Amino acid sequence: MTIVNRRTFVAGRGHMNEVIDMLKAGLDPDAVVRIYRPHYAPFDVVAVELEFDSIAEREAVWEEWRASEEAATFMKRWVEITESGGENQVWILE
Repeated sequence: MTIVNRRTFVAGRGHMNEVIDMLKAGLDPDAVVRIYRPHYAPFDVVAVELEFDSIAEREAVWEEWRASEEAATFMKRWVEITESGGENQVWILE
C-alpha cells in the first residue's frame, strides 16, 4: 500500500519561489516527493505530495522532522513567508 500525504500551502505575495526553494532544500533524496506550482489553479498555492509505505512510516517521518533542529529553523522563516490556510490530506493510492 502507498500512502500519499498531500499538503497545500499559501505563499505570501512575492514569496512563491522562496517557498518552493525551501521545500526542495529540505527533501530527503530517497523520498518520493512532488511539488506543484499553480498554472490553472488557485493563486499563490503550492502543493506538495510525499509518498510513504504506511501510515506508521508517515507518522514516524513527521515526528522525527518536527523534533529536529532543522525544523525549528525552517519553521521560523516559513511562518514569515506563508499565509494561513492550506490543507493536509492523507490518501491511499490504489
